[in-house]
Amino acid sequence: MEKIKYITLLTDFGNKDPYVAEIKGVLFSSLSNINIVDLSHEISPQNIMEGALFLERMWDYWQIPSIHIAVIDPGVGTERRILIIHENQKFLICPDNGIATFIFKNKHVEVRHVKYFDTISHHISNTFHGRDIMAPIAVQLVKGGNWEDFGPSVDDLQVLNIPDAYIKDNCIYGEVIHIDRFGNAITNIKKEQLQDNLPIYAKVKSSFQKIPFSLSYGKVNVGQPLCLFGSGNRLEIAVNCSSAEKQLKIKIGTEVRLVLKRD
Repeated sequence: MEKIKYITLLTDFGNKDPYVAEIKGVLFSSLSNINIVDLSHEISPQNIMEGALFLERMWDYWQIPSIHIAVIDPGVGTERRILIIHENQKFLICPDNGIATFIFKNKHVEVRHVKYFDTISHHISNTFHGRDIMAPIAVQLVKGGNWEDFGPSVDDLQVLNIPDAYIKDNCIYGEVIHIDRFGNAITNIKKEQLQDNLPIYAKVKSSFQKIPFSLSYGKVNVGQPLCLFGSGNRLEIAVNCSSAEKQLKIKIGTEVRLVLKRD
């Protein structure tokens, strides 16, 4: 494999506190000619689902030798495991708390439970494994460490409990699993579940109105609700230039029914 030149960071730390800077200090102090990329530090605090969806979206677009450190870790300091996940030229270092759910389910990956690693410092904080364990693992990988030496292979990862969308009576039933910064409600209904069927409209449990299917946000009038398959191939409930969350009173877990055209 080519030399790794990129390490990315995904956290719920924000930018007000010193946490991101401390991780970068560990990495830059130990490695030369490394590029550290901030994917996001605005994941909602302790929101593992949000982090998992972020990783699902970005994973296939990094087709270069790279290490991705994901620190949304409310269980830090407990017995939860730290994992290294490997696919082709990429590694993901993360806690075993469900944040790797979609990568584990949908990709052909290998997973190791980290048990052996060299610390940068003799002190490991019970509240900051991102700095004291995950960053040093990344350093070792960049320096040529064999990822298989970090610990045993595992296949019993923690995964998030996400109900599967299902088809019944010419409808696909699902629910909202994420609301983005635009107020768009992203569901667990995937585009491939359509097969050869055509969607007509959606209904959400918080509203009685029929929400028409559209190919893009701008195909309807400003302020009008719509449903569509977004760039992540999940059904979204949206409002053109406004917030579906506010206008339709949608929450995480709101039931969504997508009505299909009858033959």
